[in-house]
Amino acid sequence: MPSPQISFIVPYSHRPWCADDGRLLGLLGSLACIEGCETLLHVSGPLPANLVTPLQQFERLRCLHSDKPAIYSAGQARNEAVAEARGDYLFFVDADLMLHPQLAQTLCERAEALALQGVQAFEMYPCIYLSQNVAVTEYDNGALFTEALQGLMKGHYSQAEGIALASSCLLVNRHWFNTLGGFDARFVGHGGEDLELIDRLTRHYPIGQRTDDYALNIKAQHPGDYQGFRRYFSYYALPHLFAGRFLVHQWHPRPLTHPYHKLRTGNDNQLEQMLARSEAERGPLRGPVVPCNDLGGELPDFREWTIRLQEEAGYPVSEYPGLLRWQEGVQRKRPLWRKLRKLYLNPRAFFRDMFKPTSR
Repeated sequence: MPSPQISFIVPYSHRPWCADDGRLLGLLGSLACIEGCETLLHVSGPLPANLVTPLQQFERLRCLHSDKPAIYSAGQARNEAVAEARGDYLFFVDADLMLHPQLAQTLCERAEALALQGVQAFEMYPCIYLSQNVAVTEYDNGALFTEALQGLMKGHYSQAEGIALASSCLLVNRHWFNTLGGFDARFVGHGGEDLELIDRLTRHYPIGQRTDDYALNIKAQHPGDYQGFRRYFSYYALPHLFAGRFLVHQWHPRPLTHPYHKLRTGNDNQLEQMLARSEAERGPLRGPVVPCNDLGGELPDFREWTIRLQEEAGYPVSEYPGLLRWQEGVQRKRPLWRKLRKLYLNPRAFFRDMFKPTSR
């Protein structure tokens, strides 16, 4: 049997507060339509009984099982799945995501193009976060993604809560991933492991010179306000958004006091410390540096570049300000539980954002 071109890596752990089994089946159904690929579903802990029979319908699906850890580590789960993968390329996708049909249809072509550039070449795809009121019951052939992008770009966010340009949705050479050492197992709980891996990937496949504020770990609602590594990583991802190569995240609750989420602040601090290291402190490279020539090695002003890209794609800022600011007249009120969650998990960021001026 020939080796698959791409191995889809899907980490999964049943969450009793989140009825996400339908989300998982929708994702697996969309991946099953992509020829010449395999899907590895890494299940931490017991598989819910209602999933056993439905999973049998997917021919190119392999289920890997491990004991449920005290606190879940998505990075460790992905590493264990990669150890069993056979594809030349890996695509990391979480169980609560869905691929735009355009991305699903062209992913194998993207992998072939990357192979011509060298094993260090990778791609990172944006993820739009759907609002709570958007119901997704099965794999959508396009309308859901169109509406989510329109809502995001218009800046009223009725369909979308926001976007992550720097995401864990990575297409990367499997052997190079292993050469780099995979995801860092020191990140346990929510967040950090994906951004730290992207940092190592970009070190060997730089799109331009890193800025002086690169280590800043400051989140922003609108990409136009990005700083630090998030702005740098976004140079890799933003063009994919307007080409239809993005994913959507299906809304689900996130319990305030769950140990998995409580570790986010510690992971954020660890990430910032790791990214602030000098080249000497980071140690030797794992291989030759292959420049990413998408921007000719020179990084343009990010806001000006964002405006140019979206207007070339037919989204004039006057009508579609969503990547830079809220639409005029929109009063965005974050629910009280969101504010309390941020105060509980990251007091420093909570008080900093209280005094932060609104987006331009």
